[in-house]
Amino acid sequence: MKAVTVIPGIPESLRLMDIPKPNLGKGGQTLLKPIRVGVCGTDKEIIEGRYGKAPEGSQYLILGHEAVAEVVELGDGVDNVSVGDIVIPTVRRPLNCDLPVDFCPINHYLEHGIWGLHGHAAEYSVTDAKYLVRVPKEAIDVAVLTEPLSIVEKGIDLAIKLGQARFDWKPRTALILGAGPVGLLATMTLRLLGLSTVTTATRPLDSLKARLVKELGGTYVDSAVEQITGEFDIVIEATGSPQVINDGLKHMAPNGIYVLLGVYPSGGSLSNLGELMTNVVLNNKVIVGSVNAGIKHFEMALDHLKRAKEELNNWPAKLITKRANLNNYQEAYTWTHDDIKTVLEITPPL
Repeated sequence: MKAVTVIPGIPESLRLMDIPKPNLGKGGQTLLKPIRVGVCGTDKEIIEGRYGKAPEGSQYLILGHEAVAEVVELGDGVDNVSVGDIVIPTVRRPLNCDLPVDFCPINHYLEHGIWGLHGHAAEYSVTDAKYLVRVPKEAIDVAVLTEPLSIVEKGIDLAIKLGQARFDWKPRTALILGAGPVGLLATMTLRLLGLSTVTTATRPLDSLKARLVKELGGTYVDSAVEQITGEFDIVIEATGSPQVINDGLKHMAPNGIYVLLGVYPSGGSLSNLGELMTNVVLNNKVIVGSVNAGIKHFEMALDHLKRAKEELNNWPAKLITKRANLNNYQEAYTWTHDDIKTVLEITPPL
């Protein structure tokens, strides 16, 4: 079978390889036929040799952690899915960890297509059936967005639960820093939840990202030419920029929740950090980080994708701005500033 692979730690080792079709191993596994796979910044880091780990005994890693696939074969003991089901495989698997898998600490998990497990950018893949989420037929065409949206869902869910754990907290406003896939999906989700949103990025007001925000009824700010104003109950940071973190801290309302969804480079410093942290303390603000998600948040993501299709004129589909296939797979792994979500089309469902 064909598979998109890299040698972790070796920059620009991206290759389309012919490798043996995987077999079901231990009980409880399923054989999948991936339909499409999303591409994100984590894939870029792996291709650049900055991250990633091949499975034990393999020199290469198959990419692809944002997948939608069809179940084609069941292993022993599998009863939660059936052959022919369209599913989303969640990403993380526990490794000597008794916590919910999305809360396992570093070095206590494996991740499909990222760390120690092959991904789904291949004609076939294998995973544990208990980590599969079935896709309603109404959402199959946009289900490839489920994995990035699941991280958003987890972050927003954490924010609301943390806020309500203190008192009858009802957030009304949200600031989303960044208008990549995560920032735009956060805007969509918060609008579906009824919040007034402001989304900011360094793209002009006539850009596709700005238009997509406006289609949701949100406010868009081009931060290259305009200052953000006001205070917000929820702030979502989705850029990975330490300086943007600094900006977001200034706009947290009293009792507000700041959700960090980026991965931040080492080094650098935040200006006025002492003053900002004192303000956090004196105004009962909360800062929480969130990465990866479990089945519950994948299910919430699918529900919101289905709602957005029905209520927002199929808005999620507009995030997919580039498609490639295995014959021109390299195009899926090249980035431009105007791309939002790139999808690698592997095979249509049977």
